[in-house]
Amino acid sequence: MKFIPEATINEVIELLENESNYIAELEDISSIQMDLMAFINKENQSLLTEEELSILQFLTLVIFKSVQKHYEIKPISGKQLEEAEEGNWAVFHDTQYKKFSQVMDKFFEKYDQEDLLALVEDTVQDEEDNVITQVGREIIVVAAKSIIDVLNQSLN
Repeated sequence: MKFIPEATINEVIELLENESNYIAELEDISSIQMDLMAFINKENQSLLTEEELSILQFLTLVIFKSVQKHYEIKPISGKQLEEAEEGNWAVFHDTQYKKFSQVMDKFFEKYDQEDLLALVEDTVQDEEDNVITQVGREIIVVAAKSIIDVLNQSLN
């Protein structure tokens, strides 16, 4: 998959800031990408708060729609997502990466979709007014990166 630039990502974010566009795009993706939507639903991501679940949903839409601006995307399988997620959790649980920032550095190492991953990282930054818990931050990063990974692999 070719590099998805920040300009494309920002266009999609701007489009999704309109609530009616957001709802329409969510309905569109939900009807075509059932496994993807199941991957990020409350049942699968039960450790996330409502706010964290909403953030993951928004990131998923931004990632998907950004890639869709350049490619026609076939339905993603749950198996692909699970395999990518397993690999990303393995990095998180690797004892040589003790801090969140070290894990993120490893994820960014030679990564094809740096701007999409930077969007995820920026969204979950540990800030005072942030509603994302430490656990939520890890889950959101792993889930969103897994989605990017699967899209990247399936379009190469």
